Amino acid sequence: MFQKIENLWRIEYKVVTKEPFLTQAVSEEIKRIIEDKIDKEIPKTSLDSVPLVIGGHAVITGNAVKGLFRHKISAKLTEAGHKVCVQEVKIEKNENPPEGREKRCEPKNPCFVCKWFGTMSRQGALYFSFLKSVKSIDDGILLEEPVPMVALRDDTKAVSRHAFLLLAPVGENVEFRGWITGENLEPEILGAIAEIEAESKEGFLKFGAFKTRGFGTVEMEITKVCEFQAAPFKLRKAYEGEGLREFLENVREKWNEFLVRPS
Repeated sequence: MFQKIENLWRIEYKVVTKEPFLTQAVSEEIKRIIEDKIDKEIPKTSLDSVPLVIGGHAVITGNAVKGLFRHKISAKLTEAGHKVCVQEVKIEKNENPPEGREKRCEPKNPCFVCKWFGTMSRQGALYFSFLKSVKSIDDGILLEEPVPMVALRDDTKAVSRHAFLLLAPVGENVEFRGWITGENLEPEILGAIAEIEAESKEGFLKFGAFKTRGFGTVEMEITKVCEFQAAPFKLRKAYEGEGLREFLENVREKWNEFLVRPS
C-alpha cells in the first residue's frame, strides 16, 4: 500500500500505579533476583509471579499497552454501532464474529480500529513504546511482602492442593514513562487516547495480571504532545501545560462526535 506521510506525532505519557501491579516475567533468574530484593523467608521454594524486569527496571510491554487501548476503543465503537472487525486470531476457524462485530476488514477498506492499530497483514499507524519504571527495583518499588493467593476447595473449605501462589508485585505510587508515536494521526484517534487518560482518573485503566483481584489499576497522564512536519522533518507544534489540556479536550470532543455519528 502506497502512503504519503504528511505529519508525525509523538505522545509522551506516564502511568502511576494505584494498586499493586504485576506484569509477569517468565525466567527463573528474575524470580531469584526479586526474592533477593524482597529478602523475606517464604513458605515455598520460589515465588510464583514477579514483575517483568529489563535493565533493572520494571516494564510494561508496548504490546500490552497497544492491546488494551485497542480493546477499549473497539468496545466503545461497537456499542455505538460502528463497523469494527474481529482479528482472526481472536476467533476459531469458521467461527462467526460475535454480535456487533464483522469479519476481518479488507486491506483497502480498514475499519477505524484496523486503520490505526493494524492487522496481522497490515501495519497500523500507531507505535507503542515499552513503559519503564522511573525508579529501579533497587529503589524500593517492590511491595515489601509477597502477596499470597489461595483457592479453597468447595467441599472442605481447605486450601486446594497446588492452589497457593505467592506474588511479588510492584507497589503503589510507582511511576512508569513511555510514549506513543503515529503517522497522519487525526483528531478522532487522538481524542480516543485522551479519553482513556480521562477514564484512568476514575480507576478504569488496568494493566498486568490479577486485575480482578486488587491488582493493576493505574492513572495515566499525557505530559506532552508534539506534531512534526514530515518533509522536511521539523517540529510544527508542541502542546504542554494549559495548551495541552485545551488540545486534549478539543480532540476528545471530536472523538465523541465521531462516536455518535452514523457509521
